[in-house]
Amino acid sequence: MEETFHTLKSDLDIRPVYHKSDEGIKAHLNLAVLAYWLVSVTKYRLKTKKYDNARWDEIIRIASTQVLVTAELKAENGDTIRVRQCTEAEEKLSDIYHLLDINPHPLGKI
Repeated sequence: MEETFHTLKSDLDIRPVYHKSDEGIKAHLNLAVLAYWLVSVTKYRLKTKKYDNARWDEIIRIASTQVLVTAELKAENGDTIRVRQCTEAEEKLSDIYHLLDINPHPLGKI
């Protein structure tokens, strides 16, 4: 239980709560619990696959190397054309994707 609260407070950074309504506070805590579940499942799945460094801050650091890029240009008729695409995942991130059975190109090209 203490590890759960430590994760909620540090890795997920759910504090402080500045909401003024009970509904806002409930929504904030529900999202925090959902985020905790995602973190826990991810770390557990990586540990079962013998991934060496399953610390959440390290996983986030590695994942931050992949970004979404948007190219925007104006057509001759005045319309705006936007092309969005994810960058290629670096090797460490590709390994994590492979271990978790996640598509390394979640959005494709839009």
